[in-house]
Amino acid sequence: MPRRMEKSHDDLRRDAVAAARAVVDAHGVGGLTVRRVSEAIGCSVGTIYNLFADLDDLIVHVASGILDDMHEALFGPPGPADPVERLRDLAQRYLAFAVANPRLWSMLFEYSTADDRPLPDWHVARIDRLVRAVQETAAAAIPGGPEDVKASVDVLWASVHGIAALALRGKLGIVTADSAGSLADRLVVTFLAGARQAAGARVP
Repeated sequence: MPRRMEKSHDDLRRDAVAAARAVVDAHGVGGLTVRRVSEAIGCSVGTIYNLFADLDDLIVHVASGILDDMHEALFGPPGPADPVERLRDLAQRYLAFAVANPRLWSMLFEYSTADDRPLPDWHVARIDRLVRAVQETAAAAIPGGPEDVKASVDVLWASVHGIAALALRGKLGIVTADSAGSLADRLVVTFLAGARQAAGARVP
């Protein structure tokens, strides 16, 4: 029989990240263990520790892939040409991604490393790319100077994020009977109208 080719270091890393992501998607980050990953890809626990410094390191690699997927979901397909409509569409895409990937989305924002170690530069670059793309999209619809626009975007997107978080926890009904999508849309439209009025612009 021909000898089976051993997988390369890079192939094993990709397999481990994919397996870890599948575990998180099915069971949440609390269900993720090195042993579970090793069993999924057919290697020893020691091999996983040769590929990653520890479980936290593996989780950061999973998170980076989720950020890439979120960026593609939010900005890959072309959006409306009108800046206001594009921002409304972006909020809906964000909610849709969260709803479609609840455990992965939650891991991004709720998990922290055991020792609060600094995130690696390559992961921070992915976060910055996503934040910058949101800010650029919103800046086209929000009047004002760069500092004012950034502050407005921070408030608006934190609010959209809050709607997503409440919806995923099944708690949105405590504050409103509206759906997450309609609530987010109303938030964006109302926020933009207020921002334009405050800036002395004509309210559309």
